Amino acid sequence: MRKRLVLLAFVAGVSLVGAASAQPGKKAPAPKEEAKPDATKGAKGEPDRADKPVAAGDADPSSGSDDLGAPPPKDQAPPKPEQKPSPLTPKPEEFPSGVAKPPPFEYDKLLGDIAALRSRVAALTTTLFASKLRVVVETKGDEARLASLNITLDDGVVFAAPERFAAEDEKTVYHAVAPGHHVVGIEIERYDARNKDYRTWQSSRFSVVIPESKLVDAHLKIIDDSDMAEDFPSGADGEYDLRVKLRARVVE
Repeated sequence: MRKRLVLLAFVAGVSLVGAASAQPGKKAPAPKEEAKPDATKGAKGEPDRADKPVAAGDADPSSGSDDLGAPPPKDQAPPKPEQKPSPLTPKPEEFPSGVAKPPPFEYDKLLGDIAALRSRVAALTTTLFASKLRVVVETKGDEARLASLNITLDDGVVFAAPERFAAEDEKTVYHAVAPGHHVVGIEIERYDARNKDYRTWQSSRFSVVIPESKLVDAHLKIIDDSDMAEDFPSGADGEYDLRVKLRARVVE
């Protein structure tokens, strides 16, 4: 009886060993370990600041990894270079004052002396020379305007037309001269009233003989029949028509 029980126990043990060897993939579950708190997380499970990506502007000033050092504060603008004035800039005391200074007394006196001398020279010339030359200026031209007009006698200016001078009704200039040959000249600058870009310059000289103790009338007629300002812009064809005539005659 005892031998039979031992044999049954041996057979049961062999069966258990064979069943265990027939299922090698199954293992006994390992004992569960308790979850340890992550050192990189805070108390509420959030990741620590050390694991967050660090922006370029948020670098730690104390860190030695950046050779350029800490960036400047954003609220402070970089200092501007000092602006020095140019050496050519006048100093405040060099600027002229707002009120113009009156001319000195010597200046007014000098102008008065010049005017008196001119009057004396004219009177002396009239006394010395009984011969006289009278120049009459007349302009013709509906659209012609005089920018300047000078009358010369022996290369010296004896009359300068004022601004906006017009001589449709003739203008007379007297001048006492010595008898003999003289040269009367006229210098003109004109522009067209229809277009000021069209201008002309003209200079003419005439030889005149003044008899002894006589008055010679020299009539200068300036004629401008130009159509350049009207025809050239529209038809690319225009003409300047300028003439200066002088008629001299002994009056007395």
